[in-house]
Amino acid sequence: MKRISEKTRNRLVLIFFVAVTAVLALMPFVPEAEINSCMMVTALGIDGGENVTLTAVMTGGSGEESVHGEGAGVTEALEDISERYGKKVEFGHCGAIVLGAEMSSGEITAAIKSLLAESEVNAGCAVLSAGGRADEFIRAVVKLGGESGVTDYMGFADAGAPVPVPTALTVLTSLVGKSRAAALPVFSAKSSDEVTGGQGAGNSGSDDSGAPAPEGGGTELVPPRIARAVGSETRELTEEATYGLMIMSPRGKGGALEGVWERGGESLPLRAEITGKSASVKADLTGGVPHFTLEARLKVRFTDRYAVIERTEGETLIRDVSPELEEAFAVTVRRCLEAAAEASRTEDVLGLRTELYRSCPKEYAEFESRGGELYDAVIETDVTVKIS
Repeated sequence: MKRISEKTRNRLVLIFFVAVTAVLALMPFVPEAEINSCMMVTALGIDGGENVTLTAVMTGGSGEESVHGEGAGVTEALEDISERYGKKVEFGHCGAIVLGAEMSSGEITAAIKSLLAESEVNAGCAVLSAGGRADEFIRAVVKLGGESGVTDYMGFADAGAPVPVPTALTVLTSLVGKSRAAALPVFSAKSSDEVTGGQGAGNSGSDDSGAPAPEGGGTELVPPRIARAVGSETRELTEEATYGLMIMSPRGKGGALEGVWERGGESLPLRAEITGKSASVKADLTGGVPHFTLEARLKVRFTDRYAVIERTEGETLIRDVSPELEEAFAVTVRRCLEAAAEASRTEDVLGLRTELYRSCPKEYAEFESRGGELYDAVIETDVTVKIS
């Protein structure tokens, strides 16, 4: 065997080190090339109809911008986006799915199934409803700039209003489960007139409360005060029903609570903050008729002590009238739970059918064979409020 000369060996070693150095030098550019070939989506708007329309919020070097795509379904619409913009859609940082107000239960189910089945979005991604079309909502919010994008706004509204925001998995489970209904918080972004500061004609959403419009006009962010019931039909819940839903929801953090104290023929408005709560649904089938009890236990921090002392002229200690004050708050809670229960007779946003199935699986099969409707169900409330 011919031996390699020392000169040749040194040359081969040099070539090897040059090749390794070149590879190592190029490696940092590979991830960057991959990133530049992707669109990093932070929020996705979905509108239904003849075709599915997607509006994706993409984060880039110049802040947030929106891109669009259409197709027979979500998959086709995503392919359309990729073809239009020449980049692959990446959902690793997607924090919110915004659904158009006109989307039906079937359209929502198909859209979320598609996104989860293809591992496009995380199962914990938040899902909310726009007051109008999802693309209009996203365009309005993106105008506010990168610091106030859709996900930032959603975080502000979720913390500032008593409407729980569900996850993609929660919504899908509700729509395909026994209850066959889901509740989505209604978010809106309204345009304010530049001259008068009033709201423009192109506004979406149905709630007039929210943060003040920017000076000189612009976009006004409206925290969610109502929820949208999605089931066999789609409709908006009242503020009372939405509040009742929050009280019963494990994800509902609580918020302000109001009541009216009747004393001496006069009415005194009361305010408190919910500091702790527990809620549950007891279900039973008696004589073929569903019976439900909505149980709620609330602890509240009383904020109107001086008003109460003034009303009693200091003759009565607050602890002596606490039962009356607690009952005043309990009246409000009962009213809200009853409103949520009435809404659940048609669109079961409280998950009453699910609780009935868990409690009486054998009897539930017969109940379902008769149509499984809750119109004639007996729904009662058991409310306790304690002042801290």
